[in-house]
This record gives sequence, C-alpha cells and structure tokens, in this order.
Amino acid sequence: MFDLQQTSATSQEFFTTTATTLARATKFVQRESKLTGAGFAQTLVFGFLDEPAATLNDLAQTSAELGISISPQGLDERLTPQAVEFLKQMFQQSLASFRNTVPLDLAFLAPFPAVQITDSTVVALPESLRDEYPGCGGDGPAAALKVQLVFDYLRGNLEVVEWQPGRTPDQNYTGYLAAGPAGALHLHDLGYFKLKALQQTADSSYFFSRLLTSTALYDPQGTAVDLLDLVRTASPGAGEQEIQLGAAERIPCRLLYVPVPEAVVNERRRKARATAKRKGRMPSQRHLDLLAWSFYVTNVPATMLTIPQALILASLRWQIELIFKLWKSYGRLARVAGRRRERVLSELYAKMIGIVITQFLIAPQRLTMRGELSPVKALRVCQRRALAWARSLGDLPQLARVLDDVVTQMLRFGQKEKRQKRITTCQQLLAAHSAA
Repeated sequence: MFDLQQTSATSQEFFTTTATTLARATKFVQRESKLTGAGFAQTLVFGFLDEPAATLNDLAQTSAELGISISPQGLDERLTPQAVEFLKQMFQQSLASFRNTVPLDLAFLAPFPAVQITDSTVVALPESLRDEYPGCGGDGPAAALKVQLVFDYLRGNLEVVEWQPGRTPDQNYTGYLAAGPAGALHLHDLGYFKLKALQQTADSSYFFSRLLTSTALYDPQGTAVDLLDLVRTASPGAGEQEIQLGAAERIPCRLLYVPVPEAVVNERRRKARATAKRKGRMPSQRHLDLLAWSFYVTNVPATMLTIPQALILASLRWQIELIFKLWKSYGRLARVAGRRRERVLSELYAKMIGIVITQFLIAPQRLTMRGELSPVKALRVCQRRALAWARSLGDLPQLARVLDDVVTQMLRFGQKEKRQKRITTCQQLLAAHSAA
C-alpha cells in the first residue's frame, strides 16, 4: 500500500535535513558554501537518475536547475574522500529510511513474515581501484566490486546491500543470516551453500536451497542415502524424502527431487563437459546422470510448502537477477566515468541511492490482481520525473503531487504486456494465490 503523505515527508527529510546533518558529520561541509550537503546529494542522485550516463557537465546543469551555480570543474573538486564518506552514509541511511511495511497478499507465502532472497552481482571498476577492490583474476577485470544483496520479496525492500572486493567467494558471505525476523524464509543458490549457515538458519527460520550433490545424506534413522539410487528407485516424477543433511551436522530437512526436461538435461551436460575440459578433466558418469534431476533441500514442513509451490519458489529466486539487470542495464550501475577513486565511488553511491528510492516507489505497485508491473517501464517513469522530484523537495504539497503523478504513470504506462505462451513467475504466484 502506497502512503503518499508519508513517502513525500520521508523523501523531503532525507534529501534536506538528513543530508545536511550527515554532510557536517562527515566533514564534507565544514563552512558555509553555495554547494550544501543537501544540494550536492540532490545533484548527484537525481542527476544520475535523470541521466545514468551523466557527465560532470550534465551534473553541473542539474545543479543549476536546483538553483545552485557551480562549474563542472568546481563539482569535480568537491568529489573528495569526505564526499565519498558522505554519500556512503547517505546510502546506508536510505536503506533504513525507504522501507515498505505491507507485504504482498500471496496465500502460500503468508506463513512467512519475510521471504529473503540472497545473491550477488559484480561490477567492473577502473584498474586504479585494484588495491581496494581486487578483481576475480583470470580473464576478468583487475578491479571489481561485488554487491551482495538480500532482497525481501514480500515487501520489495533491499534488506542488506554490502560491497565486497570482486574476488570474495559468495560462500564466505553470511550477512543474510541476521536479516529478517524469526520464521523468515531464506532462498539462495549453490554459491551460498554451506552446512554451518544452513544450521544457523534452521535454528530460528527456514531455508530453501538447491542441493550440493556431493553433500552427505542420511535417512532419519542415520543410514547413508545414495542420491542416484534414490531417484532411480523412486516413483516416476517429482518426489521427496525426509533426510539429515551433512556428515557432522545432520540437519533434519526435506529433500525434493524433480526430473528435468530432456533439452535442459542435454544443455546441462554440455556445460558440464565444457567446464571439465577447461580444467583438464572429464566429468564422472555419476555427475552426468544426476544432471537429469533438480534437487532442493528445505526445512519448511510439507504442510506449509507443497512440491508444486516449492517449484515456484525455485524460480522466484531469479527475481533478484532481474533486479541486477535493471541496475546494470537501465540504471547503468556498471558504467562509471573517470578513473579517480573519489569520482568513481561517488557516482556508484549516488546511483545506489537512486536505486533504493525508486525501488521503494515501485515495490508496492509491482504485483496486483489486475496485472504485473514492468520494472523497466516503472524505472523509466521515475527517470523521466527525476528533476521534477528534485525541484519539489522544498515544497511538501508540490512534492506529494509529483510523487502521486509518478505512481499514477507507473500504473497507467508501466504494466507488462500479457504473454500468450509462457507465464511469468509472478503470474504463477497469483495463480497459486487464487487456487489457495
């Protein structure tokens, strides 16, 4: 549910009072200046929202539209270490300030107070940042930023956003463990599969994950379970079995197994052979045989999550990939100007703040019984109205009118085209909701 008055007040306070306070706290502003902390934040955030490929000259023009006269060179001179710290703290505060509280009305997800999806994306950086953000090695960039995201699907909130060096393995990331209330459902891919983390999650919440097929499995009586023998002797089609996960951990959970279409199996095996060839080895026949199935583990009871619902959850994880695509392709997060550290990081933080505030506006409208919102179309509405949004920050009634117009245009022009052949994950969710 969209609260226009509260959203307008939050937006105004963040870009004026909060910006002024943080600018002084970080020593970005130490004396009176024509470019205040609020003016600087508004210039960069809304300047890049309006034009993600904005140059310093473009940003200086945005500043002029906001009543602040500064040259491109003068703006560049303000991109200091203090400016980076200021924008970093503004970004962190934006995650706390711009939060939706009303979840999507979806029956089979109703038992969970939150559905947390964790994944990461990598952004290439100029080589000048290789010491601070070393890249992944090999053919990849020398410098890279890995963004870890924990996304609450039910409310559309960016729960956690953490920056790491590009070479940091996902398996080492455990920031999602503290995210969300007790009883939340955590979804993540194999890159995060770690028995200790699953055990920690199971202590107070629920997990749903693909299975690392080399993991030791046992039945409830403690007898070892051979995964390939299990699916070969099981009844045709999808099935499940109660198991204990891990030789030492013995985490009680459900193992779900689902046969994969032949075309998908063939593509999986092609990729497996290609990967093994690059590493100078051959894939085992056992590994190739197991690729005919998808395996998932979860501690959610069958009374709360059926196998058909679990398959929807498996595809739901890809919603976070769509978010990353939106950030990179349309928010141009992967495109940064210049080579100087302060300029690069200032641009990244400013763009991330823009991502947070637009996600906050889009989330409540994204899935309703009357249709599904296109994130791309919705973002384009926000981008076209960015400067009007910035210019109205000093006038709360006018700001409310601008934001009301943004949401109205989203609902009018931002709907996805109906698909005839393949339904989307969100449409599956609505169908499951209607059937519940």
